[in-house]
Amino acid sequence: MTLDEARNRLFDTGFLFGGLRRRRAVDILVTATDPVGIEVLAQALKQDHSRPDEILQGLGRLSPETDAAKVQVLWAAFAKDPKPALAGLLARLGWPPEQPIPGKLASEVLAAATAGADPQVLQVVAAFARALPVADEAVNDAIYAAWVRTQSRELERLIAEQTRQPATPAFEALYALVRGDLAGYAALDDADGSLLAQAFAMAPAPLRVRLAQGVAASRDLGIKAAYRRAIAGGALDRAQGLESLALVGDEDGLFEQVRHLELLETLDLCERWFGTPGRPSHAVQRAAVDRAVDAYRSLGTFQVEPGPELPDGLVDIFDHWRSERPSDAELCADLGADDPFRKVRGHYLGYERGLVGASSLAGAAESDHWPERLTARLLGFGAETRAGEDPVLWVESCGGDSSLLHAPVGGSPEDYACHRAALERTSGPVASRAKALRGILCAFQGVFVAGGITVDETSEAADRRAVEIEDAGDLELQAWCPYRGSADQSSNSGVTDDDDRLP
Repeated sequence: MTLDEARNRLFDTGFLFGGLRRRRAVDILVTATDPVGIEVLAQALKQDHSRPDEILQGLGRLSPETDAAKVQVLWAAFAKDPKPALAGLLARLGWPPEQPIPGKLASEVLAAATAGADPQVLQVVAAFARALPVADEAVNDAIYAAWVRTQSRELERLIAEQTRQPATPAFEALYALVRGDLAGYAALDDADGSLLAQAFAMAPAPLRVRLAQGVAASRDLGIKAAYRRAIAGGALDRAQGLESLALVGDEDGLFEQVRHLELLETLDLCERWFGTPGRPSHAVQRAAVDRAVDAYRSLGTFQVEPGPELPDGLVDIFDHWRSERPSDAELCADLGADDPFRKVRGHYLGYERGLVGASSLAGAAESDHWPERLTARLLGFGAETRAGEDPVLWVESCGGDSSLLHAPVGGSPEDYACHRAALERTSGPVASRAKALRGILCAFQGVFVAGGITVDETSEAADRRAVEIEDAGDLELQAWCPYRGSADQSSNSGVTDDDDRLP
């Protein structure tokens, strides 16, 4: 039987003698002197031959020592189409000893190690990599890159066993930290943390977790600071950044991130600090965390659920008013209207635009009309201890925490003053949740935003190192509280700060 005949017989489906002819064709193609027979068999596997076991059984008779050229053809076929079945065969055969590996073939085989690749493919890539020259740093970079893509334990062991040195130091830094080799990382002299930042940026999620564990095991604050910088430049979303800092136990980094959160997002951190003794290193920050945890402890069971969808044909009244886009003048006129719902529009939208002051909301909170009282409560301003069974109080206490939960921790000194005042007024069992939430918010804002900077009306500097601020003409500076609509202005000079917060 010639090679051409064997090629055709390879797909014989005859009922009586088809199997015999196929096996005979495989034998001819495997034992032929010309390696082209191996190419034919590899192509048949690529085309999903109906009986791949017959082909693999025949190829299994090859020997790397005596059939080096044919085995190399199989490797080339695998590089072009990395089939798991062929991978299992090549993992047993290996690369022919004493045979150089073409650079192009090496790149193609290592490229077969992709995220989500079949375990047999990863196994054969590791077997192939074992035959690559150890002293070639460019090759080693490709092996490290394949390990990063796949997190292959076989490649990871291979790198350690053969002590492969990459050309890219970031690979070495990542490998050392992932394996907990703090001495190896220290030997890289990564004083500015740039290698750690590069390692973090190239690492997929599973390796980032292991890297974090390596950082957590170190007592070197410099490594944690470098890790914190790496997270900041790692294009992570807020939740991923917090999770990464928590993995290494970086309490200072976690506390610093609080200034960028809303109150709702701090609750998970409070739960973490409630269950762990870890605290920030600065005394003021530790005290703030302890106050927040105490308030969180009094919060009890707490679950945020989205509100129900409105029935068909109905629209949220506040959304309706926004869609009307009333002018500032119209909203100011609403505040003096007799219709309480017009007043509600003026208060609510005026608050959003910074037009409504604290005195106006205080009056709304004491109004005889429930829509005005409800609006003041929804905006976070009102008397929690109003006498009697005020239904507005119950409505707000049961479902009006939205504005408070979305209050930014990194607000303004006016925000902090607003929430502190509301916290001092809050009392009674109905308001216990609001009090706990405000307690958490004030604990953090007391560090980040409690002190304010105001501008003196005089143009003379009291200190020769001070910055002189000239009169800005008609420019009006106005500070307002988005939770009470405060329009109060200050003309006092200097920087104010309390003893219990950072200067």
